[in-house]
Parts: sequence; structure tokens; C-alpha cells
Amino acid sequence: MTPKDSESKRDTDSRDARSEPVVVAKPDLEDPHVVLSLLETDQVVAAKQKTRFGPRKLSVGVRVLLWGLRIYVLAMLVLVVVSVIRAIHSGH
Repeated sequence: MTPKDSESKRDTDSRDARSEPVVVAKPDLEDPHVVLSLLETDQVVAAKQKTRFGPRKLSVGVRVLLWGLRIYVLAMLVLVVVSVIRAIHSGH
């Protein structure tokens, strides 16, 4: 086989490959498993470092409830401190 024969065979092979339409199915990017399989290791690590749980948007009712609980805890701390101080002074 001469170099010219191998070159013409290569041209024929490349023409055959181009003549057939290649249908590539698009991956379902909504599926997290598919997305993770498409990324390289360093990209997965970088993506996981970016996804931190930040502050959530809370409704007005939940915020009022949380503030009420905070005030309750502070009031109970004050009552405990007063009770401890009274118990110490009455023991003398």
C-alpha cells in the first residue's frame, strides 16, 4: 500500500463519516445526576463550595414568632437570675 492509497482511504473514511447525520440527544439538565456526570471533578468541587445555605426569606408570622421566642427566653433568664439572687440572699 502506497502513501497515496492510504491517504485516499482516509479521505473516503472521513467522507463516509460526514455523510451520515449524527443525532446527539441533549442531556436532561434538570436531573442533578446527569449534570454531575457531565462535570469534571474540580468543577463538581467548585459547584459544591458555591452552594451554601444562606438566609431564608421568612414570612411575617414566622419572624414575629421567632422574636416572641427570643423575648420569652430573655424574660425567663431574668426571672432565673432574680430567683438565684433571692435564694442566695435569703440563705444568709
